[in-house]
Amino acid sequence: MTASGVAVAVAMGLCPGAAAHAGAAEPLEKVVHEVPRRLPGGGQVRPRLMLDATRLLLSAGKSLYVRHLRSGKTVKLADVPLPKGTTLFPAGFTVGNGRIAWWTARTARGGKKRTADFWAVPVGGGTVRRVASAVLPPPSRAGLVTGLAVTPKGLAWSAGDDGVFVAAGGAVKRVEGTRGRHLLSWPWAGSPGPSDPRQTPYQSVKNVETGETRRAPGPGSAVACGVTRCIVRADGSFSARVLGRDGRAQGAVDATGMPPQPLLRDRFAVAYALGRALVHDVTTKTAVVVEGVDTGTRYRTAPGDDLVVFRRGDKYVIVDLAAVK
Repeated sequence: MTASGVAVAVAMGLCPGAAAHAGAAEPLEKVVHEVPRRLPGGGQVRPRLMLDATRLLLSAGKSLYVRHLRSGKTVKLADVPLPKGTTLFPAGFTVGNGRIAWWTARTARGGKKRTADFWAVPVGGGTVRRVASAVLPPPSRAGLVTGLAVTPKGLAWSAGDDGVFVAAGGAVKRVEGTRGRHLLSWPWAGSPGPSDPRQTPYQSVKNVETGETRRAPGPGSAVACGVTRCIVRADGSFSARVLGRDGRAQGAVDATGMPPQPLLRDRFAVAYALGRALVHDVTTKTAVVVEGVDTGTRYRTAPGDDLVVFRRGDKYVIVDLAAVK
């Protein structure tokens, strides 16, 4: 049992590595947290992202909250603006440069045109500001906004198959040569996109600043791909290899129960079995097994996610990927 009361099992052999939460790097089995699915007043919340190793961002209706994992206290951060005609509520949360960003979408009268609004608020709270707005492409299997990132120059996102867009100072521009590509991790964008569950996303990736292109290594079928590597399964087998984009072997992993997905943070993939989920770390060659979760309810992982969320009764079980060594 972990300190959070969540039953986990872990393969041993962890080793040091990079982490996003400065001074808070932990082994995989120590970054599993359990939090209530409802506010003290009864409103249901949804985990969005880790602000750091001890603070979790939650959304509930028109409000954002911060859950302090050590004290168990939840405090309101900001109200979420919902312009007239809003039909798609806050999604795509990301954080960077001291700001939390997300998007909403509104539909014009008659339902023929949808516009995405991109918002940001300081990590410490304050006034929510609309950073940019952009007309969305027509509905398709490619999805709507398929990636959102805070860059040194402003916001970047991908929309349907229209490519990658950047916004700075209120002006929105499409990045040349990105049609059909979806933001993975700035400045990398790839194809296919993440919205079709039958395809493994990001088998091909391109640096939209330099033009460098990388493809999924073979032979075999890619199961999960990140910026520098993919998990590739031999046809007809659940045994898989971890291969660099250059084809060099980086180890092996059991891909049983592993659906097509992005390789989160270029190292993590999730597999499912009855009543439990496995989070594989291909960098350290370990896996954490979270028991007793509802695998029938899956929260789709987006390429920029720094956490994985599972449901367990009246709790959420959260694995903070950004804090892993």
